[in-house]
Amino acid sequence: MSRAALPSDSPETLLATHREVEAELERLRREEEYLLLKVRQAREQVRYYEGLLTLLRRDWGKTPGLSDLVRRLG
Repeated sequence: MSRAALPSDSPETLLATHREVEAELERLRREEEYLLLKVRQAREQVRYYEGLLTLLRRDWGKTPGLSDLVRRLG
């Protein structure tokens, strides 16, 4: 699949190349869906941890820096 189709290509060769391209497109679609899922999950985790930081800041009565939070949790 590393070259463009030439007029001398047989119909069988063109059909095989077409099938390869279709299979690659389907693989890329599945990979895109997987990556979109992972991005969505990562965003949910970020929101979760941001919520925890908000709760900790409220519970401790001030706005500590991240290093303070880690030191207190450790």
